[in-house]
Amino acid sequence: MEKAILSIIEEAEREIRRDREDLERLKKRYPDYDFLPVTNGNMPLSGFIAEERSNRPLSGVEQAVLSVVDSDLQQEWTSRSVVNGVRSMGIFRLSDNEDAAMNAVTLALSSLKDRQKITRTHEGRGRDPHRYKAIEKEVHSIEQTS
Repeated sequence: MEKAILSIIEEAEREIRRDREDLERLKKRYPDYDFLPVTNGNMPLSGFIAEERSNRPLSGVEQAVLSVVDSDLQQEWTSRSVVNGVRSMGIFRLSDNEDAAMNAVTLALSSLKDRQKITRTHEGRGRDPHRYKAIEKEVHSIEQTS
């Protein structure tokens, strides 16, 4: 009986160690991403974590992605078109590895959408990617009465 309990504990410790190693690998691959825990689905983050995430300054890749999306208010952007835009504008150096660049941009787009800096205009799936658009800033003019 004791051996069974010890093997369960040892297995749990191995899983925790693997999770830590995975997180360290992710932090090396995506240094600008903060890896705060989030809930599944569309539920908002609760309490302190949500406030901390929304108040932090934009990372370099998020700033670059936002600049590209804001450059044309009428265009709908996919992750691929944003990667091409960031590279052509030369405002941020993305990884030469295509998968890493796409992942970084996709995470930045998701983060910017959650922070309400951009909006998702089309919920994609499979070969039909998500599409995003800049949020148009309303310009209010003050009418003067004579």
